[in-house]
Amino acid sequence: MTKRPDRSKFLEDFNHAVDEFIDHSYNRVINISHNDADGISALHIIQNLLYKLKVDNDYFIYNRSLSWENYLNGILSKRQSEKTAFIFTDLGSNLAELLPIIKRRKEHFYILDHHEVEEFAEIGEIPENLFFVNPTIHGFDGLEHISGATLAYMFAKRIKPSIMKQGWLAIIGIAGDSLKAMDKLQSFNREVYEELIDEELIEDEKGLTLFGNMHESIKNGLKYSILPFIKDFGGQSDNLINSFLNSIKINPKTKVIDLKTKEIETIQQEANIDSLGHYALIPQKSGLLKFAFEHALLINILCFKNISAALSIVQLKTITRYAKDLYAEYIYNLVNNLKTISNDPPSHETEKAVFMEVRGRIPPSNWSDTASFSAVNELFNPEKILFLGGLEKKSGTIKLSIRCSRKYIEKHSENGVNNIISGIKKELGGLGGGHKLAGGIRLSLPSYNRLKAHSEDFI
Repeated sequence: MTKRPDRSKFLEDFNHAVDEFIDHSYNRVINISHNDADGISALHIIQNLLYKLKVDNDYFIYNRSLSWENYLNGILSKRQSEKTAFIFTDLGSNLAELLPIIKRRKEHFYILDHHEVEEFAEIGEIPENLFFVNPTIHGFDGLEHISGATLAYMFAKRIKPSIMKQGWLAIIGIAGDSLKAMDKLQSFNREVYEELIDEELIEDEKGLTLFGNMHESIKNGLKYSILPFIKDFGGQSDNLINSFLNSIKINPKTKVIDLKTKEIETIQQEANIDSLGHYALIPQKSGLLKFAFEHALLINILCFKNISAALSIVQLKTITRYAKDLYAEYIYNLVNNLKTISNDPPSHETEKAVFMEVRGRIPPSNWSDTASFSAVNELFNPEKILFLGGLEKKSGTIKLSIRCSRKYIEKHSENGVNNIISGIKKELGGLGGGHKLAGGIRLSLPSYNRLKAHSEDFI
């Protein structure tokens, strides 16, 4: 049975962490964040806070390819000081790995995360130098209710209220993690979203939601939409799409956001798609960067290509040619990946699982998003768990993006992806973690073969 959210318990942890941070007046703060749009947005929020507080600071980006022991070994100083703090944003819930490290240190550690915590009830006493804030241990959903950037924003704003002006960063994190129209947001994500609308820091618009190409023409919107992925038009020829639009008397060059209500109704009816919803705009930006979902997607793309560009694009008002070209290439490839999976899934299927071994067919940097958008668009049996990936040459391990549908969670609330990953790690080893709906793991080849042969034992 799913635990009911306990707001008061969560806020107790939250307020305690805020009070401790304010009371200690640190000389130096190091922020460690995740390498995706949510993590990068959270990082910028915290860095803005530290800048306003005039605290000496540094940051690092963690991609989960190493164990925490190995990763932190190169960051933690031999000279320990209680006047130094570490803030983990959008990661840090691998407490079984982190607690032994933290207990040996004098520095203070703040973990602001929204990922599911493995075996939290078995963790035992939290050390005095750790301030752990994670709403999932109090029944909140890490995807549905609160993003990592939302939590970072709440934390920073409580310490320095003027941080609200950077609240648009939280919306990028929300858009990148929720994979939903903005009218579907819940709980803390919804509260922050509405607050920022009221303060006119973001704009909320209603219309046809073809996420991935909201900044483009309706012709390109239908062709390159990834949420929803439209099977009849995704990756198809311009002639086919132009012919369809002309037949219903809509100019293919009309911008998606400029479509009139009647035109939207006609497209939905004739194309058999249900994608009317709300989307977020960032007023001070233009072009692709004005659209929260597309902005988040661009950051995710850059995180795999050029982490420096991913960090800097957040500060820009207009997209660079380099980033624009990468985005166009990525969307083209992703849509074609989804088309491939939709038409000819490269899968090994069992009673409870679908294995898609895609190395050589889909670039490794696309595996996570291809898995996510395959799940959200239900391109595989929504009653089963998806394991998508293959051999990663750099690490010599099997990298898997694991996903399930919301329909699956409704029926199996206690057997989400995070719990499945925990079971796999316990029996087969590996590194990874995630949410109820999404996660990832790296396994040795023998462990992967065992998982594939005995997947029913883990689901």
